[in-house]
Amino acid sequence: MDTFLKNFRSLQLDFIRDFKELKYKGFSLPHLSNFRSIILRNEPLMNELNHPNFIRKVKNQVNDETEFQKEFNTFVNAHEKRQLVKKKPGKVVVHLDKLLRLSPKTINSFDGSQTIFLETRKQPKRLKQSNSKINKGNQTKSNKKVKRPLANKNKTKKKAVSLDTMKVSAVKKKDVHRKRPVLKKKRTSYNLNNYVVDTRVAVTKVQNQARLIFKRLKKHHLYKDKEFQNWLLNTIKTVINYIEMTINFLNDVSPSCIIVSTTHSIVNRVLTVVASEKGIPTICMQHGIISSEIGYIPKIATIDAVYGHFERNWYIKRGAPIHSVEIIGHPRFDQISTRSKITRKTFEKKLGLSSNRKTIMIAVRNNDDIDKWQTFIQRVSRKINLNILIKNYPSKTPHVLTKKFPFVHSTQDYHIYDIFPNVDAVIAYSSTVGLEAMIAGKPVFILNKSFPGHTGYYNRLGDLVQTDPRVLATQMIKYFKNRQFRVYTENKRKKFLNYAYPGLSNSEKRLKNLINRLTG
Repeated sequence: MDTFLKNFRSLQLDFIRDFKELKYKGFSLPHLSNFRSIILRNEPLMNELNHPNFIRKVKNQVNDETEFQKEFNTFVNAHEKRQLVKKKPGKVVVHLDKLLRLSPKTINSFDGSQTIFLETRKQPKRLKQSNSKINKGNQTKSNKKVKRPLANKNKTKKKAVSLDTMKVSAVKKKDVHRKRPVLKKKRTSYNLNNYVVDTRVAVTKVQNQARLIFKRLKKHHLYKDKEFQNWLLNTIKTVINYIEMTINFLNDVSPSCIIVSTTHSIVNRVLTVVASEKGIPTICMQHGIISSEIGYIPKIATIDAVYGHFERNWYIKRGAPIHSVEIIGHPRFDQISTRSKITRKTFEKKLGLSSNRKTIMIAVRNNDDIDKWQTFIQRVSRKINLNILIKNYPSKTPHVLTKKFPFVHSTQDYHIYDIFPNVDAVIAYSSTVGLEAMIAGKPVFILNKSFPGHTGYYNRLGDLVQTDPRVLATQMIKYFKNRQFRVYTENKRKKFLNYAYPGLSNSEKRLKNLINRLTG
């Protein structure tokens, strides 16, 4: 365990135990909070966490990498009914948020009569409901007051979370790079915010408990910080509201299973734990590669549906129960095998590429490591004439480096799965793009760097992973000039996928099989 993680987990364990008396309806609020959100935006504290001496400031020292997960295993077990994984009647609830990333095709594949799609969009104040009416009229197909963005494909301008989640591509409406599947109109959709009740009295009571703890620990290096105090007071309100809404929703619907994208958001964590107490199994999908440990531990759901052996072994090594992790891949990656209808000629013409040159795509994250990427481009271009595309994330605007070099182009509004068939290699930072490109059959090179909680996800690619952009450029040049090295690169790709994303015939089918096994 590196210094940052040791300090971060130790501090979080302090927080959980120092504020353990903050409970609502038997649920520990510190366990349900998103502690990392307040830490990651505190730059001075983040710097402190990198120093070995910080450990002197905490009471609970996490020395074993399983210790922190075991704390949450105990928490979850305290709320878990023994018949949790028994087959249970009821509909499957799919919580649609921006990280679930299920395509319209997968959404449409769910049996409409056996599936409920849950959203958490805020409702206008005029739609406030009384406690006596919260259990009725919450289905969008029967309540005209609740908007139905899922059912109307023409309402693409509405800022609904579900629409962003289900887009197959980021292309604008006028673009026709990939035909967008049509969403079924008749589907049962619920909004968690329709179950809101007045919690002001309960919230105030728990917030006052927190204020007493602040006074008792007024010299604590973190708890005395006003921003932290405001965060915790707001978090108490948020968690209590979600507990109430979730309890009311589950009492109304009584589902057989719940699917979420991550258990690190408060709403998903509450959904998962409250469902567990009611004997309802939960499935947490994997929303991206485990590049940093901070976003994936603790593991809370009944089953985490993961990409491959890397995640399964990784979770178990960190204390997750063996039976709680299952390899299924992800349904969105099933789309990769669908051949793009865009010809290379059309692709090159639209982006202004030279047809007599090889094309590579670089995936960057805004201006992170921009000097390194510039060095890489300069080194490669001195030896080989290439078309270089830059896929900028999360911004949709052309990257600044496209203005520095005439042979560097933006991928514009092309979806990444339409780009892969039309490039010869992909270079990326430690992101999911690298895995997706390898699934698409492309050679991948990684510009690596150290960061908090780094897992070394791509280490199995060997010398195709480099921290020095000059060395990475040398590898890229070697790939295009040396046939033997191309064979080596292809073998690395295949071996990597055997471990990271083993040959799955159909992830969508495997997800359905998992649901059926839990629900019957």
